[in-house]
Amino acid sequence: MHKTMLAAAILCAAVVNGQTKFTINAKIAAGNPVTRAVLEYDNGKVFKSDTVSIKLGKFSFSDVVPRPPLLQITLIGPESSRLDRDTAENDDQGSKNIALFYPEGEMNVSFDSVGIATVTGGGKENKAHDAFLEMLKENQKLGDQALPFEQIITAFIKKYPDAYMSFDLIETFAGAIQPSIFEPMLTSLSARLRNTDKAKKWKIALDRAKKFDVGQPSIDFALKDVEGTPVSLSSFRGHYVLLDFWASWCGPCRAANPELLAVYNKFRDRKFEILAVSLDNRKDAWIKAIAEDKLPWKQVRDLEGAAGSVAKTYNISQIPQNLLIDPNGIIVGRNLGGKALEDKLSDLLLK
Repeated sequence: MHKTMLAAAILCAAVVNGQTKFTINAKIAAGNPVTRAVLEYDNGKVFKSDTVSIKLGKFSFSDVVPRPPLLQITLIGPESSRLDRDTAENDDQGSKNIALFYPEGEMNVSFDSVGIATVTGGGKENKAHDAFLEMLKENQKLGDQALPFEQIITAFIKKYPDAYMSFDLIETFAGAIQPSIFEPMLTSLSARLRNTDKAKKWKIALDRAKKFDVGQPSIDFALKDVEGTPVSLSSFRGHYVLLDFWASWCGPCRAANPELLAVYNKFRDRKFEILAVSLDNRKDAWIKAIAEDKLPWKQVRDLEGAAGSVAKTYNISQIPQNLLIDPNGIIVGRNLGGKALEDKLSDLLLK
């Protein structure tokens, strides 16, 4: 994962008691035509995006925050808008005209003539940040043997249990909690960080998610399909069924449908079914999406959308999410998509 992708994931920090003052002194080498710097971070109350002018190749910036946040500096030229993180020019050294770090105390940032940043100063939080980036770099060198991202994060948290970056990284997995991944991360945090309000809420969400972890029984429900006929989950007993939560307005859901359709066509004659639960509020948008994506499996809709009873029952706070349920109603997989779903079904149905 590149530094700019990491920033997009965890720039919004959680507030932990305390105060941190930081001052950034930046220098830009001659030949770099930038004229302004955009600084983005969470100050503990709101997400801030401040712009400062670069004069004689220098700028300074200070603030007081409840805790060191991940801060991003983006340099821009006289006629350009802020560089988009996804299109920023990258090379083996990093992002050009972008710097990422956890500010504490006095920090110095130097940009060379092509925009590569060097950061010095700061405290233990920025050292942890640098260590994480080094772990990612070393893992990338392993090629096909590289560890999954969540394993890198868990290893990092165990090594830096009291670092705010560990806390921030966990938050990227808190939206759709998978207990087997999330619990080792959360329990590896220091007692200080586990005792924060946000971590306590994560623990509650984790305990709720465990009720629908692999090995747990599914809970029956009935919703109406496109024709208004009630369809129950229990009517799929005797088959493997993918309980798929989606909506017409969910871009990632729609983008995943072609792969899901390919998997469905491969296993549909081997006692595999899909029951899709839409969280659409508008029936017309739901029916239109089904037709556009050419989805042949059974479709039902929770009339109250994300606030509906089925979504609440299954602890669905964001989509896409899915559960793979065996012929006896036991959950055997969570949030499987594409090749992961195909591999799981191959293990279950082709061996």
